[in-house]
Amino acid sequence: MTARPNRWLCTLAVFFFASCACAMDVEIREPYIFLSGKVTGNEQRVLQAAIEQHPGITTVVLKNSSGGDARAGYATGEYIREKGLATLLSGYCRSSCSRMFLGGATRAYSDDQPLERTVVGFHGNYAPDGSLQQARMPALKAWIIKYSDGKANPQLVEQWVNLSSHNGFAYFYHPQVPGIGPDGVMLCQGSEDPKLRKELCAKPQQGDALANGIVTTLEIAKIPR
Repeated sequence: MTARPNRWLCTLAVFFFASCACAMDVEIREPYIFLSGKVTGNEQRVLQAAIEQHPGITTVVLKNSSGGDARAGYATGEYIREKGLATLLSGYCRSSCSRMFLGGATRAYSDDQPLERTVVGFHGNYAPDGSLQQARMPALKAWIIKYSDGKANPQLVEQWVNLSSHNGFAYFYHPQVPGIGPDGVMLCQGSEDPKLRKELCAKPQQGDALANGIVTTLEIAKIPR
């Protein structure tokens, strides 16, 4: 089913928040709901409203999001887990989007976009000026380990939550993607030339996305077109 989702949910957001500071772009194709773009802060409530209107939704597809509001990432991830929804990756999902992804009861890569462009990126919590908020790191680390079902390697998590630049990420690709080492993981400081990340970023061998509980399967989910 294809709705006219963005207009519908923007109207819904106006109803809830008395302003059209809409959440991520939304597309509903039951049983999928696609969320893409910037995380603005309203995602959990908009997702809840969508599910109430479309109870056949079982899977949240996170598509091409560079993140945004940190609290919304936590809240939406926790809501997704509470509802027992699955999450899939389509393209890139970074920062607060990655916390939404980790909320999935099951988590996987999809074939919605080329696999080499499909990746989830994690880092720490940062102030508006881009500085690392050290006091929030223990809670973030504990949250990641919990929502990875206790599988995330604590040493690897420690490295990525303490990346000093908000441009730095631990990127988890599917291990089939060539050029990123045996685990498909890159630890980037944020100062590297984006075109040379495969050459310049560290490639820690501390487990792939499955071993770290980032995904629950390496089987690539097929999304009907």
